[in-house]
Amino acid sequence: MIRLLHIEFKKILSYKTFWVLTAFYIIALALALFLSQHIVTKIVEQAAKTSPIPLPRISIFVLPKAWQNLSYLAGYFNIFLAIVVITLICNEFTFRTIRQNIVSGMSRTQYLLSKLYLILVISIAATLLLFLITLILGVIHSHSLSAASVFNVKLQFVFGYFLETFSYLIFAFFLAFLLKRTGLTIITLLFYTSIEQIIVAWKIPSAWVKVMPMKAFARLVHFPSIPLPEVNGQSLKFQDYVGLSDALIAVLYAAVMVTIIYLYLKKADL
Repeated sequence: MIRLLHIEFKKILSYKTFWVLTAFYIIALALALFLSQHIVTKIVEQAAKTSPIPLPRISIFVLPKAWQNLSYLAGYFNIFLAIVVITLICNEFTFRTIRQNIVSGMSRTQYLLSKLYLILVISIAATLLLFLITLILGVIHSHSLSAASVFNVKLQFVFGYFLETFSYLIFAFFLAFLLKRTGLTIITLLFYTSIEQIIVAWKIPSAWVKVMPMKAFARLVHFPSIPLPEVNGQSLKFQDYVGLSDALIAVLYAAVMVTIIYLYLKKADL
């Protein structure tokens, strides 16, 4: 694993586009998370002016709920990580690096593993970044801080974010490997995401919605932990935990896509 990762990092060490995209992702995510409370407060204030009932003040940085809230928000920025992965994979075909690796003695299985390890490292790094930002904001804004509020059951949403990121990047890898062109792959990813949104708008049964790829990944952390007023005397129920079935669906999708890539890689004329 270490040797394969060393090969991958040696490739990207001097690749400026990778570092620019990575820096942009880090800055954009950090700014969005740090400014999210201000944006939410403004939205609530505007809504309160026309609401027939008083709206509660929403604080999204208070631990332990911050683990869920910021994991949910961070998921929207995974598109930037997907572009990073797509660019790296498509460059393998553009510059014939994949053929050079195979000719130099790397097996096709090792080549696939090297990409999976890289995606794993990117997913872990993104999760650690989310963890650190959330911890910092939570410590600053939580009035009564304790170990129980930090190492809380809601930390599972950080793991949910990791699984969401990893499976989504596998999907990006899958598309990039099949299409082999950066621009075409990015357009296809965005187009497919839009198509899913349109299908969901048709109000198809929820059982079908939850097994659609993009929705399956997003369902791991699909709603923030915020207080909402009652509707018709009943409080609305939202996500309280990362569902085991949602996690299994995401893992199954990732496994199927990796298997297809492996079978294609074994027979492809590179």
